[in-house]
Amino acid sequence: MKKIGLPILTGLIILLLVYLHQLAILQEKPATDWSRSVSLDVAAEDSEMFVQREEDSSTLFFSGDPVRKVVVNEQLETSTEKLNYAIPEGYSFYVDDQQAIYKKSDELIYATNGNETPILKAIEGINVSENGVIAWSRHTAYTISPDGKIKSETELPQYIKSGTLTENGLAFLYVQSEDANQFLTLKAGKEPIVLYETPLTSGEIYSNLQMIELGDKLTFTYTVGATRQGTRIINTYLGESVGGKEADVHLLKIKNTETDDSFEKPNYFSLTEKDGEAHLLFSSNGEISPKRSVISIYEATQKDGEWVASRRSTTEELSIRPVSITDQSLVWMDQEKSGLILHGASTDPTVVKKSSSLSSDDLTYALYYTFTAIVGMFAMLAFSFGFLILPAVALMYFYFANTTAIEQDKKWVEWTIILLCVASQIIFLPSILDGPFQYLAPSYLTFAGAAYVWPLIIFVASYMISRIAQDQEWTIMQRTSYQLGLNLGILIFLLGPYIL
Repeated sequence: MKKIGLPILTGLIILLLVYLHQLAILQEKPATDWSRSVSLDVAAEDSEMFVQREEDSSTLFFSGDPVRKVVVNEQLETSTEKLNYAIPEGYSFYVDDQQAIYKKSDELIYATNGNETPILKAIEGINVSENGVIAWSRHTAYTISPDGKIKSETELPQYIKSGTLTENGLAFLYVQSEDANQFLTLKAGKEPIVLYETPLTSGEIYSNLQMIELGDKLTFTYTVGATRQGTRIINTYLGESVGGKEADVHLLKIKNTETDDSFEKPNYFSLTEKDGEAHLLFSSNGEISPKRSVISIYEATQKDGEWVASRRSTTEELSIRPVSITDQSLVWMDQEKSGLILHGASTDPTVVKKSSSLSSDDLTYALYYTFTAIVGMFAMLAFSFGFLILPAVALMYFYFANTTAIEQDKKWVEWTIILLCVASQIIFLPSILDGPFQYLAPSYLTFAGAAYVWPLIIFVASYMISRIAQDQEWTIMQRTSYQLGLNLGILIFLLGPYIL
């Protein structure tokens, strides 16, 4: 019984270590002072939302029938209320407790007390801020106050493609002339000021226009998408204009603090102000563990003229549409099987502590990733055959040149074969374990000299187990084969999960 039970018990103990390692990875926080992702149990049919910010909380309004009002504080506590509005999905909208402004077909609608009133027709698009709405048709831009009054109407010779409104009411437009893309600011009663222009290029689509005012400096971002030779290219640009002068615009490169690489195709940008500086939230593909990459939420700030970003989400799902709740908390949408679900993260100590507790999802995911790690054992099994070459050569020598030593059960024969296997491991394991193993495996397997130390530890462990479990009447070949099997089995189970 011992000869079977002890190896099985040893294998289960090693698999438990693999499971605990996967569990530890899942419980890692994105940063020291930030919580893991927390589900807010708020579902949405569409990622579009309107946000009203206050000092210690924010109110999120979700389109649909009816509109839902969700208040989220820094502790990620929520309260939900349904409002008496039905707002179509897919466009920006303004809404508060008394009124709403939204696009319905090609009309701009003002709604209050359950009544809808068209205020503009032939509208192509709208964008909103907490202070009102900007709407546009082909050559006309309108600004509308929250109570549905048209504050300004401006005719432009260029074709208006998009626009946004800052918190201070400054309009920022992306327009097209006959030969150029132009970005301009617009104030009621004043001539538009062109901040930047680029040549008009066929196939390029400009989107995600945003702007904030920081004193006399205007900071804006926009995204350009195009297909070149069958490859989809998405680039985001950041521009800065001081005192209304021509903007300095450059391709936005953001460095990932976890990998020191630049992000590829970041998306869903949210440009905000924090501590008087421009601040970015965005989605991008990134590693959440050594083996897994998903679309995660990142937060970027500018340091020494370089944009650097840290991860904020830890979920396994696709994460999009980040929104700042306060300076120390944010929320976003996760694309789950049931649809879009609101998640968040915070630096609040209560949230950080609560998010670190073990959950059923953690246990389930850790079990799943433990089984996927077992695939690496097959690679280590293949390597293990190489460790048997020298012992096999020695055994052939004994069979043909020194049969008496085997027949007389000489101890040194067993030790020779076993130590040749251990020597092979010490020689070849350093090259096998150099690479992915170094960042996939736990620290107790990757310390300096581990590739030389662990073969000796495995040898001692397999020797002790074999001496306890073996039968006294076994021949030298049975004892040797049993210890070799234990040795290689422990090696495969211990190191194999981290080879691939």
